[in-house]
Amino acid sequence: MARKARAGKNERTMGYAVLGLLACAAAWLCVQQASFNPAVIVAMNHPKGAGRILSGQQGAALSQTAGFLDALKGFTTLSDLESYNPESLSDKIDGKAELYLASNFQEMACRAFAAGDAAGARVETFLYAMESPKDAFAVFSGQRRPGADPLTLTQNAYATENAVFLTKGRYYMEFVADHASPELRPALESLAQALMSALPEDSAQGGDTKLFPAKGLRQDSVRLAVTDALGMEGLENVYTCEYELPGGEASAFLAVRDTPETAASQAQAYAAFLVANGFKETAPGKDVPPLPPGAKVLAFENMVQVVMAKGRVLAGVHDAANRASALELAGQLAKSLEENTP
Repeated sequence: MARKARAGKNERTMGYAVLGLLACAAAWLCVQQASFNPAVIVAMNHPKGAGRILSGQQGAALSQTAGFLDALKGFTTLSDLESYNPESLSDKIDGKAELYLASNFQEMACRAFAAGDAAGARVETFLYAMESPKDAFAVFSGQRRPGADPLTLTQNAYATENAVFLTKGRYYMEFVADHASPELRPALESLAQALMSALPEDSAQGGDTKLFPAKGLRQDSVRLAVTDALGMEGLENVYTCEYELPGGEASAFLAVRDTPETAASQAQAYAAFLVANGFKETAPGKDVPPLPPGAKVLAFENMVQVVMAKGRVLAGVHDAANRASALELAGQLAKSLEENTP
């Protein structure tokens, strides 16, 4: 009678190892079945303030801003209606949110529409509610594309090959199509007109340029820096613009303050900032147009800046091509302030 062969020591060790691996695998499966998938955990703990998809949600409360897009008639919707607040704006426009947040952003609603006669065009429509018309102009001017076509839809409006940008009161709007076509511009303007008609009436547009002298002014260059203007930390709400003058190009700046004392104090602070960065105060020289008392002319290598205050207005010239154009523009600016200072 044959005897059964006994397993050797190595065979027994291998068998125990296989059993151990099977036991570990079974334990791992039990743990996985008892826990959530990481994607589920993320979904259940969505970041506070994340953008909300409003359309299609039963009982979803619409803010006034989102309501304007939801009630837009005569245009085919191609996406859900979405809403974003200051905490969640970067979820939608990552990398650009800081410009809006620094300009007192309150809410953004967005939705895609078909562009009417522009067959096949999808138009992403963004409606930003800011705190004031000034804030709406700040983001409008900060986003302005060089060489864009001005539009007559409203005071602040321009178009690019496939988009339209404008403000009305405290609202800033963007209409961006996925491609360009000959029929696109009228379709975009029609969509913009419809949304503007739905917004509250507000004659204030921000970007008031009446204090800037008109001669040589490039209207599409006017911008509003709401924070750290002219490179100086803490200097806020300063308008800048560019001029084309016979003597060369130059840029001007101005800001209306609450009191003449504040304007004068900030003029002194900005001049001190320039000195700290290498500029030196120089004598205006001969044949210089009249400047307000206390105005300073500062130079650093080939750069010349003029800093002045007139009444409640802080103003000056910076980034001029040469001394002659800087002083020419300073004289024009001083005359405009003399005639129009609030």
